[in-house]
Amino acid sequence: MRNVTIYYPKTGTEAVELAAQELSRCLEKMTHESVNISPCDSFPSDGKPAIWIGESHDFPGQVEANDLDDEIMITQRDHICLITGSNSRSVLFAVYAALEELGTQWIGPGNAGEYLPDASIEEIFNIQINERAFYRHRGICIEGAPSLEHALGIIDWMTKKRMNTFFLQFITSIYFWRNWYHHDYNDGYMEPKSIDREASLELDDQIIHELKRRGLICHRVGHGWTAESIGLDGLGWYQFDGEIEPEQKALMAEVNGERGLFGGIAINTELCYSNPEAFDAVVNHLVRYAGDNPDVDCLHFWLSDANNNFCECSECRKLTQSDHYVRLIKSVSEKLKKRNLSTRIVFLCYFNTLGAPVNEELGTEVDNVVFMFAPISRCYQHSLTDGKCESGGETSGWELNKIRPPRTNKEFVEILKNWQVKYEGDGFIFDYYLWRPHLDDLNPLGLARIVSKDMKDLRDLGLNGIVSCQALRSFYPLGLVMNVMAETLWDRDVEFSDVVDRFLGTAFGEAADVAREYLEEREGTLHQDPDVHIGTLRSNDEMSIAAILDLLCRWDEWMESLDTQRDQYAYNLAHYHRFLKLKAQALLHRSRGDDEQAGQALEAVADHIRQSEGHLHEFLDAWLALRTV
Repeated sequence: MRNVTIYYPKTGTEAVELAAQELSRCLEKMTHESVNISPCDSFPSDGKPAIWIGESHDFPGQVEANDLDDEIMITQRDHICLITGSNSRSVLFAVYAALEELGTQWIGPGNAGEYLPDASIEEIFNIQINERAFYRHRGICIEGAPSLEHALGIIDWMTKKRMNTFFLQFITSIYFWRNWYHHDYNDGYMEPKSIDREASLELDDQIIHELKRRGLICHRVGHGWTAESIGLDGLGWYQFDGEIEPEQKALMAEVNGERGLFGGIAINTELCYSNPEAFDAVVNHLVRYAGDNPDVDCLHFWLSDANNNFCECSECRKLTQSDHYVRLIKSVSEKLKKRNLSTRIVFLCYFNTLGAPVNEELGTEVDNVVFMFAPISRCYQHSLTDGKCESGGETSGWELNKIRPPRTNKEFVEILKNWQVKYEGDGFIFDYYLWRPHLDDLNPLGLARIVSKDMKDLRDLGLNGIVSCQALRSFYPLGLVMNVMAETLWDRDVEFSDVVDRFLGTAFGEAADVAREYLEEREGTLHQDPDVHIGTLRSNDEMSIAAILDLLCRWDEWMESLDTQRDQYAYNLAHYHRFLKLKAQALLHRSRGDDEQAGQALEAVADHIRQSEGHLHEFLDAWLALRTV
């Protein structure tokens, strides 16, 4: 079979056009044959083998159009391979699914993570797929220190893995862009570049362009409304160094008898929500933003990023924190509808709003909001539904500004259930596996196993997916957690062991079994006691840490045999092995009370990270890793 052409409608979206381009690119590399692309006014019926790509309206009766939920179909009809989906991004997902059927793997971003095996063009005419994503929300939220290229790389990768959502935090994500472009954490690696608000917004715009090009869902903002709505910058966790006007101060929460910035940080400051002026300032600011930014599909409306800082004035005390919050949400929802804006508002259970509202609730009439559950202080040694992960902490009824967030998961599930009594609509979890936890514990297989269990359990918890709050470069040492998350969100029934085998087989080939043995041993040593809620590296237990170090040394010879010069994943694993040894040595000194030796050893860990940034910057966020040393 020769001269196969891919046809797509001339009126198709950018995502459909990209789907055709990606299919042609990959098929040409895999089959070593020319695969032409032809935009058309109507699909030809000349009997020649061809591939037709289009949305549901291009092929009536195949899949139902749906902007929120993703369904893909690949079917065969009279020598025609027909590829379609429930929306434009789903068409792109369908193309990547077809390529996976031919053996393609995307285990990480960039060329190092793409595996395109040899294939015959005839094979695509045997594929039959009709799948619907198990979860609606399958997303990633910007954190850490990314460059524009890093962010575009993760957007490209997550699309290939059929994740559909990307979240840019704050009015502009300047805090995160600056972390990379200023590069204060590793002097000499690159020439620093100044990023102001205008430059940051330009970077944001490039991200949004690539999201829309793929038909992906754009989330924005989160924290910052309480600052921006009264004329202060809410762009990150910066100490405020300007003058606070009396009229601004009058709108801020009264805490311990005083009104003002909480801890000197604008985004950590609540307002006096019983004051109509403060209430309206926040609500109207959100609604104006939604109207001015139609590319934002989901607008996150969060309060401050601090705890126990709510207004204590006599009027605010009449309602709980979450009752005030729900009143704000309802007002925003109503005003968006009056302006015929399609923006959905995301509200959250987090810090001050852990306790469910007492008097207020969100009924079915508030149908343009989405609930987000953010258990930031949870335990990552156990799954969310592990009933043994408990400490007897409170889950409701806290006194004003005396909330103590739980550290164990049974309490968090109870908090979730309390909120679900007040709101029964769409919702997802906002979790932090790939923020600090994966670098604190350095247990990739163990964390991947927890993520697999959690993703499978989300539906049973009444949640419809996840937006992962994480460093965009979370593929260190191998990206197992990211791959497990993405694949389980699409198909809850996928077996954890199958994902791991597929990943290791792609990354290590014939050495996959040995790599798995190494990771399984690390899993056992890095979480030695199943009843504790922290990993062994944070236990300060001398015998346990000494055991880690002893076992690591037994793997030195195998690590030295890896081709780290030509194989990126071999380099990553060998680097991780050295990282673990250096950190275990430092922690062993600390457990023995030798703080001076521990400090020197930890500096060696930091040097190991800094010196290898050139080899690892696509996979490891060195800014974040250094903060965990």
